[in-house]
Amino acid sequence: MMDPDKRAIYEDEIAKLRQSLRDHKPVELTREQCLQSIEHLENAKYEAQLKMYEMVRTQRIPPQMINAIIKVEKLKADDEFFNAFGIEEEDVEPSIKRL
Repeated sequence: MMDPDKRAIYEDEIAKLRQSLRDHKPVELTREQCLQSIEHLENAKYEAQLKMYEMVRTQRIPPQMINAIIKVEKLKADDEFFNAFGIEEEDVEPSIKRL
C-alpha cells in the first residue's frame, strides 16, 4: 500500500493533469483540412468495419468480442489520425459547424 503522504501528492498531480487535459481548446481548421480529416476518418472506419466483418465471418472471434475490438480500433485510428494531421479528432466537428 502507498504511503498516505505520497498518495496525497500523487492524487494532486493526477488531478492537475486531468484538468490540464480538459482545457484543450479546439483548433480551427480550414475547409481543406476538414475535408482531408473527414476522408481519413471515414476510410479508417471503413477499414475497421471490413476487419470486423471478416473476423466474425471466419469465426476467428466470438461476436461478443466485437465491442472490445472496436474500441481498440478506434484508439488506433485516433492515434494514426493525430500522427498524420497533428490535430485531434475532436477538433474537426467544431470546425465543420463553423464552416
